[in-house]
Parts: sequence; structure tokens; C-alpha cells
Amino acid sequence: MEENKIEEKHKKITFGLAIFFACLLFIDFLIITLLYSYSDWIAILLFSLLFIFPAYISNAGMVLVGGGKPIDGGRNWRDGRRIFGDHKTWNGIIKGPLFLGIPISIAVAFLFLIFWPSIADYQRGSAEEGLFVLYEDISYYKYYFIGGTFPAGFVSLIVRIVLCAYGAAIGDLIGSFLKRRFNLESGAPAPIIDQLDFAFFAIILTSLPALLIPELFWVPDLNIIIFLIILTPSVSVIANTIAYILGLKDVPW
Repeated sequence: MEENKIEEKHKKITFGLAIFFACLLFIDFLIITLLYSYSDWIAILLFSLLFIFPAYISNAGMVLVGGGKPIDGGRNWRDGRRIFGDHKTWNGIIKGPLFLGIPISIAVAFLFLIFWPSIADYQRGSAEEGLFVLYEDISYYKYYFIGGTFPAGFVSLIVRIVLCAYGAAIGDLIGSFLKRRFNLESGAPAPIIDQLDFAFFAIILTSLPALLIPELFWVPDLNIIIFLIILTPSVSVIANTIAYILGLKDVPW
């Protein structure tokens, strides 16, 4: 009976979060379109997805290729609880980015490189029509789609992909560590931590080279960071809630 009450409580929290993040996405859309333009919001959406894509794929990949020996070797922290838990394995943290996140992201980058002339022509035409207020400069699109001027820019894009993929893995591991400290079992819902841990560290790790080589690496601007903070939990919470409603999952998290 007590377990049912706890599960119902988690469901209510998850449903509430799904509505909350859906509203945040709509509010962000309204603010950007009213202050700037609809095209600028689309640009922010594209830049954000292109930036964080390796992290999303790696985060899913760690589940698909995980299993095997846990990273903590079954050891407990000084609080008597597991350091990470059985679900955090060397296979997942290494192979998830290496076998899925990185190669898929590089393959997508090559596709954009092939189609870049058409993308650039479309962007220039849109800019000439005055559709943008913030992102009319072609350099933004060049950076996020193909890394910058070829070939140095494309090499820097591959570096960014690797950093983003393993930043997600590190963030997921730290999130698991925090959940254990709050005495949450592996697989138990942890709003915000579950959704933002991997994205937060992906952003940090990917931005670090900008401190050393700012001509090749950029720190995402505030609009993109805010959008990613909203988008990442939104995708997870809303998708899981819909899957639960459709009967595809036993729990909405």
C-alpha cells in the first residue's frame, strides 16, 4: 500500500513537470518571437539541437550498450550507500559515446557538410529578406552546422562532438552519484537531476576549449543555454509521460 502511494506521488510530480516544461517551452517561444523574430527562435532551436545532439545520443547509447561490471565495483561510499549503483557500468560510460554518440553525430556532421552550400544559400536569402534580428550572420550557422571554415572548423566540430558525448557520460555518472547520496534507488525518479545532469556537463566540457582557442570554439550564448535548460528536461519528461499514457511504459519516468 505504501509503495502504491509513493508511486502515485511520483506520477503526479511527473505529470506536473510535463505540463510545467511544456509551458516553459511555449513561454520561451513567445518571448523570443516577440522580442526578436520567429526565425530567430527557429535558429535557437536548430543551434541547440546541433550542439547537444551528441549528448542526447550518448545518453541513450549508454543504456543500450551498458551492462557488465559496475564502475564502483559494488563498493559503498562513506554514507554506507553505493557510490554509483549496478546500472553505471564501464561498458555504458565508454561504449555509449564511442559506439553510438560519436559516430552517429559525425555521420550527421558529414551530411551537413555535403549540403552546406544549399543551407548557406537558404540562410543568406532569409537574412536578405530581413527575417532575422539576432542570427542574421552566416557565421552562426557555419559554426553549428559544419564547425566553421573547412577544414579546421570541421576538425574542431569533431572535437566538440567527442567532448559533448563524454561530457554527457560524466554528467550522467555524477547524477547517479547524487541520487545515491539522496538515498534514491537506481531507476527511481529524480526530477531535474535525471534530465539535466548529462546536458549540464556536456555544455561545460564542450565550452572549455573556447578558453584556449576562441577562434575555433565558442561558448553557447545565453539564449541557447536557456533553451537547452528548458528543452532537455522537456524532451525527457514529456516523451516519457506520453509513452506512459499510450501504455508503452509502466511508469512515466
